[in-house]
Amino acid sequence: MIEELNQPAPGLEATLDRAYKRKRKRTTQMIVRPLAGLAACFAVFVLLVNFCAPVAYACSLVPGLRELAAAVTFSKSLTDAVENEYVQPMDLSQTDTDITAEVAYLIVDQKQVNVFYRLDSDKYESLEADPEVLNTDGERPASCSYSSTGFGAENGELRCLSIDFVDDNVPDSLRIKLDVYTNGIRNENVAPEQAVDDIYSDDPYEEPDYLAHFDFLLEFDPKFTATGKVFPVNQTVILDGQAITITDIEVYPTHMRVDIAESADNTAWLKKLDFYIETDWGMRFEPGANGILSTGSADSPSMVSYRAESTYFYEADHLKLVITGAQWLRKDMETTYLNLVTGEHGELPEGAEFDSARKQGSGWVIMFRAAWEEDEPMYQLFGHLFYDADGNEYEINQWSSMYGDADKEGNITYFYDEFPLLNFTEDEVWLTPHYSHNWVAEDLIVITVQ
Repeated sequence: MIEELNQPAPGLEATLDRAYKRKRKRTTQMIVRPLAGLAACFAVFVLLVNFCAPVAYACSLVPGLRELAAAVTFSKSLTDAVENEYVQPMDLSQTDTDITAEVAYLIVDQKQVNVFYRLDSDKYESLEADPEVLNTDGERPASCSYSSTGFGAENGELRCLSIDFVDDNVPDSLRIKLDVYTNGIRNENVAPEQAVDDIYSDDPYEEPDYLAHFDFLLEFDPKFTATGKVFPVNQTVILDGQAITITDIEVYPTHMRVDIAESADNTAWLKKLDFYIETDWGMRFEPGANGILSTGSADSPSMVSYRAESTYFYEADHLKLVITGAQWLRKDMETTYLNLVTGEHGELPEGAEFDSARKQGSGWVIMFRAAWEEDEPMYQLFGHLFYDADGNEYEINQWSSMYGDADKEGNITYFYDEFPLLNFTEDEVWLTPHYSHNWVAEDLIVITVQ
């Protein structure tokens, strides 16, 4: 902001100096939850804008500064990146018919690209985009996964497309395509008041009528794509009788990764690691980053790389990985039996109960009831594959979750998980549990890094 102003607003330097000194002295623990509000590092900034007229005037002269700060509040790591001027400004704009798309900023490192863009129109009140991430030639999909935030954003507001590379590094450039439609309605043949029983069909997705198409070539500054570091750990711990090796911790400006390897002698696959990372002065960094909790392996059902908010912009001489629990899938429970007529079933994921199965169309709709967890109220019970008695494979591509009734005190203690078995006429099915049980450590398991 200061670089773009011709001169500092009166009183600005002293105010920021005081804020900086307070920040350097602060050692209180920080808990970060997505969408819970502005991160602590922006608290001073927000107060200054709201209560100090010179600073508010200064910010009004810097287009998009406030908007970018607000757009990254879902991620502490991205908030830290903006605060430390770790941003690649872009000025790419295209117009198709009555719609304009603009790529305004990038936050990029060795493993992740966060694209901040706008959609605007004088004709349409509500716009959404289906993104596609391609290699530079525009023909081949990039080897990555991606997710979007900003669904339902007003015209002109910043939206974020997070692009994550698991094994490969971020390339020098990528091509982003945006297919834009209005109202956010994917299937206009389904009325909003239509009962849940009727929404499952053999062909549930109808491509919207796209109004505009955009194609942006994003070229990344090499100083950003080279940023990141890996700390070897190679320490083995025993969790619930299973041997897990913490191989590396990767630190990038946008996120941090905890990589693990499992012993071939283990009797269960690791599905979730409960942990946090702490600096040597007690500051905590929580799991999850930019919508991603973990990534898996093609060799097993295990999740082998776990994400956390990043310590990159903090001077920590030592880091501590603190493990508090885990979630497992026993190797003898990779499938479980269910008779759709009688309700007879095999072992279910811990906390889950069979509720009902009903015939619908050319298949079945199944419902389970599961325990409500405060930190993860509606969670995944089963994987996307299921099998018939002959071992033929089918796929589940729709889920619906809903709250259960509250108790006398008004607390919700369970939820319902419902999904269809499309084009399945058999009475017996073998589902794939997402997990078998949870485990909580009696004592914290601490691994020192660096």
